[in-house]
Amino acid sequence: MKQKKGQMNISIGSLIGGVIGLVFLVVVGFVSVSLLLDANLLTANSAFDNASERLVGNLTAGVDVVSGKIITIFTVAVAVLVLGLIVYLAMRARQIQQTQGSSL
Repeated sequence: MKQKKGQMNISIGSLIGGVIGLVFLVVVGFVSVSLLLDANLLTANSAFDNASERLVGNLTAGVDVVSGKIITIFTVAVAVLVLGLIVYLAMRARQIQQTQGSSL
């Protein structure tokens, strides 16, 4: 099969692998932040107590906001994946139909 000019050759496997990698990185990031907050690394008895407490509070608030939107992010990712799969299957069906039609 000839490669058309400007055509991208992306397999569904690499797309799924990319999504899985992204999900893995997000989970690892949240676990890392959670472990750092539980370790109390930013709360020492010093002049920076107020600043570190505000930093921990801001970080916690940010994690809460992002974690509240994870369901939306996953929903959009699944919708894009399903649409991509439908387009891929339609292209394959058309290609198979053209191949079978030309051999008759």
